[in-house]
Amino acid sequence: MQGIVRTLFQDTFRVRSRSSQTLDLMLRGREWLSLYLPGDADERTSRLLHVDPAREFIVLDDPSPVLETVPERGGEVFFLGLAAGVYAGLRSVYEGRQGWHGSLALRLRWPHAVYHLQRRSHLRVPVESRDIQELELRRRGFARLRAECLDLSISGMRVRVRDDGSAPPAVNDWIDAVSCRIDQSTLSCAALVRFVKPLRATTHRSAGYLLGLQFQQLPPRQEVVLQRYVYRRDREIVPDSRL
Repeated sequence: MQGIVRTLFQDTFRVRSRSSQTLDLMLRGREWLSLYLPGDADERTSRLLHVDPAREFIVLDDPSPVLETVPERGGEVFFLGLAAGVYAGLRSVYEGRQGWHGSLALRLRWPHAVYHLQRRSHLRVPVESRDIQELELRRRGFARLRAECLDLSISGMRVRVRDDGSAPPAVNDWIDAVSCRIDQSTLSCAALVRFVKPLRATTHRSAGYLLGLQFQQLPPRQEVVLQRYVYRRDREIVPDSRL
């Protein structure tokens, strides 16, 4: 939480736009949100369920993973997600739990601050090799391919595969599973091959090829993991940008 607060929730990114505009975009887009509650050291996932500008409160889905302790009422809440492709964060105050269509939900006061990064969801970042581990590509009827991720976005990745003597995938081939470890979380989804580029052997690199992969059927919680990593990595690369 502290890293998120230091990078996004600062005056550099605070905007004058009304909270209702950002909330409406999040509500209509049914975006997954990263949620930070008072007294809770963990980041949790939620969704915006309802906004009531007249009575100045909003309702968020009960977070996942399930809360082990009850948050302190009156404490500050931070949540962030995508609003029309732009990373947006809001600050609010926790008012407690309430029933919502047969289940529990969180009631917050109307947000008192909005922050925008002005970054689009197709933002692509180069990765550190230690960040993306155990990357494998699996195709039905073929041996598994070990690969190295070179860059990453929420919609796909570019990978390098060493030449093992087998025929490489072709453009528009279906990859049944792209699996890897990222930020102590597991990513596993299907993908389409969008480009293939042969690589010649050099003194610093073995022969092989590059693949451009477009994710398919990416589970929402894994999309949140990618959003968080891409945002953090981008801020590491350009720490002083004001976009």
